[in-house]
Amino acid sequence: MKTALVIVLLHLWLGASAAVGQGTTLRGFITDRSNSAALEGANVTVRDAQQTLRGTVSNADGYYQLARIPPGVYVLRVSFVGYAPFTDTLRLGDIPLVTRSVALEPGEVLDEVIVQQEGGAGALRAGQQQVRPADLERIPTPDPSGDLATYLQTLPGVVSLGDRGGQLFIRGGTPSQNLVLLDGSMIYQPFHIIGFFSAFPQDLISHVDVFAGGFGARYSGRLSSVIDVTMRGGNTRSVEGAASVGPFLASMRLEGPLRKGSLSWLGSVRTSVIEQTAPTLLGQSLPLTFSDIVIKVQQAGASNNRCSLTGVHTYDRGRVSPDAQRTEVFRWSNTVVAGRCVGFSPGSSVFIEANGGFSYVNNAVGDVDRPERSANAWLFNTDVHWTYPMGTTDIQGGFYLQIEGGGYRLAEQFQGIRDTDDYQVGTGLYVGATLDVGEHLDVQPSLALTYPLSYTPSIEPRLRLAWHPWGTEAQTLTAALGLYRQTVQGINDERDVGSVFTVWIPTPVNNARARALHALVGWQQRLGAFTVAAEGYYKRLNNLPVPIWSVIARFTTSLTLADGEVYGMDTRVEFQRRPFYAYLGYGYSWTKYTTAQDNFGLWFDEPIQSYHPPHDRRHQINAILGFNAGAFKASLRWQYGSGLPYTRALGADSFIRFINLPDVRRIYGNPRFLFERPYQGRLPAYHRLDASVEYAFDLRLAELTLQAGAINVYDQRNLFYFDLFTFRRVDQLSFLPYVSLLVEVR
Repeated sequence: MKTALVIVLLHLWLGASAAVGQGTTLRGFITDRSNSAALEGANVTVRDAQQTLRGTVSNADGYYQLARIPPGVYVLRVSFVGYAPFTDTLRLGDIPLVTRSVALEPGEVLDEVIVQQEGGAGALRAGQQQVRPADLERIPTPDPSGDLATYLQTLPGVVSLGDRGGQLFIRGGTPSQNLVLLDGSMIYQPFHIIGFFSAFPQDLISHVDVFAGGFGARYSGRLSSVIDVTMRGGNTRSVEGAASVGPFLASMRLEGPLRKGSLSWLGSVRTSVIEQTAPTLLGQSLPLTFSDIVIKVQQAGASNNRCSLTGVHTYDRGRVSPDAQRTEVFRWSNTVVAGRCVGFSPGSSVFIEANGGFSYVNNAVGDVDRPERSANAWLFNTDVHWTYPMGTTDIQGGFYLQIEGGGYRLAEQFQGIRDTDDYQVGTGLYVGATLDVGEHLDVQPSLALTYPLSYTPSIEPRLRLAWHPWGTEAQTLTAALGLYRQTVQGINDERDVGSVFTVWIPTPVNNARARALHALVGWQQRLGAFTVAAEGYYKRLNNLPVPIWSVIARFTTSLTLADGEVYGMDTRVEFQRRPFYAYLGYGYSWTKYTTAQDNFGLWFDEPIQSYHPPHDRRHQINAILGFNAGAFKASLRWQYGSGLPYTRALGADSFIRFINLPDVRRIYGNPRFLFERPYQGRLPAYHRLDASVEYAFDLRLAELTLQAGAINVYDQRNLFYFDLFTFRRVDQLSFLPYVSLLVEVR
């Protein structure tokens, strides 16, 4: 490992030296002058006397770079929608590296955009979705500030089992197979117990990359998907704040400069109030509580680097089932400390990103004061990523070191897994490239070497490509292929639809690391104000730990290994022309697990048992309509999901313990249910309409936003589950009108 690190550092030094004599590399950061926030997607162009144009766009950190510019006089132009353009004259000679950072003034809205940034729900490139804060506010949410959790559930291929639980299943994967990053550090369970909310509210987000599959070698350790969230920094110029209250939560945010123009702080506190408001609004109790706290300090004044330190704490508690007869209380909490620096040295064209942090999760189930089962997991991480430009080619690489551990007390829920505390060390590196093959083809090969020190090292090749048949971004064919492995896996009892208790264990069965093969291909087309995208995908999964079912209902079970197969298609149509917005997404998905008969030995002498897991939703539709005219906004969202699998009851009998010859004429035993093969039935379809309108009042020193809306407008009875023992039906949220208020002080 030390040898590999030396090779990487030597390559960087040689690459930086080779840049001399190959023209000038122009680079820098593009920021908002009013608050020093990074501007992603800003257009940066240079034009010489012959009107030859070179251009690029800034990345999520506001960084841009143009390489191999010949000596001469150029006009530099930087533009971004909603900001006054910046122009300057540059005289470039034999200097190999020139740094020019630009702070744009908010103001003029540009009609011309030279290079258009990809974004919006209709832009899908080989499984990747770029999410901006403006995308979140289009979704009706019972809070004036949108939330990433609500937005993700509008994407085809993302399945939520209900309004409660805080779990997302992406293209057939489970929640524990999702890699969620917060400023470069992992967060285990970021989604709150009420499905509308997460640790990522709209007003704190700078940028999100969502990979539903096919992600490159930069990301390792998870099988299914990546949600990479960058939180914004505070205002470096002035103090400002906001406070809001609604039927679900109350929040407060403050931010301002620690050192004016260069160092800022940001703090946010949110807490739920639905437990107090539900009896009035719903006519029933909703025993759910959640909260989150975010603190971020960011240095953003330097011309060649930006650093930040972020702290996040979340807490969730409640009964996922509103049924008073089910007394199990779930609770979990996350604590994350994430440090991140990006930048470059004056004498090198290599762009560096360094992350380091600590993440901790604790979850439990049972009595509030004395939980029956509990589990925790923690992770120390440090990783470095670099990008070296070589003309039209970018070379990427990086390495990481992780120490991960945890403990669990399971009260014999899973046989063969003893209560313990343990940890393991893992390391790895990767290398990749972004290649422009002519004007039509972009190729991104990458290779990851992962080495959990208690296991055999593994090589994971990945490939992503984009083909522009007519040489423009308006039509693009994308594809991806990759191999993925996961060592630490989240185990929960999928036999119970109301369970969100998760145990993080390294290779819980036979020391077998889970692995997946991803393959996908898609087409994206822009037609004026319309963007159309369609993508088909296939996943092959191996060594998935699953609980062993029995025809008899019982608490204790064992784990075994299953293989999985997933395929499906996502289609999207998006229309954007102010003041109107429209979006229609349809997803088809098929997921099946297969395991040997030896593990499911109580069924019908078949050598192989196959079943569709509880998140296998075959059809899903989301339709969104929006209207945004200055201070007035209105939005509608209709969602439909076909029925999820469940296990049907085969019948019932009485269980009698034949000890000391009981008198069966007077002792009738305990009633019990017998079950069919797992998940052979389907629940009724789910559908719901949400609506919201809001108006912003300018009060000179503050802005007041009044929001009104309703969840489940036509009061559809959507089944959550049916209790066979009490014959009681438990539904998801019924019709719920709301009024929310947001005050922002400038």
